[in-house]
Amino acid sequence: MSPPLFTLPDELIVELFSYLHSRDIAACQQSCRRLNDTIIHSQLLQYLIRVGRSGLYDPLFPSHTVSQRIDALEKWESAWINFKIKRSDHVKYKVTCPFAWRFDATSRCGIHDDILIVENYLDDPGYGYVDLRTFQPEGGKCPLTMIANHSWRGKNCRFAFSVEKDLVLAVL
Repeated sequence: MSPPLFTLPDELIVELFSYLHSRDIAACQQSCRRLNDTIIHSQLLQYLIRVGRSGLYDPLFPSHTVSQRIDALEKWESAWINFKIKRSDHVKYKVTCPFAWRFDATSRCGIHDDILIVENYLDDPGYGYVDLRTFQPEGGKCPLTMIANHSWRGKNCRFAFSVEKDLVLAVL
């Protein structure tokens, strides 16, 4: 007796899998021959796996076809392969930020959807962010918007960010 998933047509399986994260699609591909064949022959699922491996996010709005998306992804990938910085003149802004905090091993910096996020300071646990899409350097002023709470002192704070949903999770 076959699992209920295999009673569905391939088109419906592709539609269901298109809502999964790329690593889950790749895991399903390795689970059995039937799913492997379905995923290999689906241009959409192959595209979603490549997008996930590139660290990109595509909400799949209906404005472009899958082949147009694949063409755009290939152009993006080749642009990054050929990307070379010879001098620092390519850097748009160089800004020094006079941090009042010291960083330790738990301090992290990262860019999430064009927002620079700096988290976990030694003196005041919290995070700061800069929206790089609207950033304009101001002489001597620290560009970070700071989020800190004195009650977090002495606690091991961890933060998770979902910028596209305007969500920050603080675990104390």
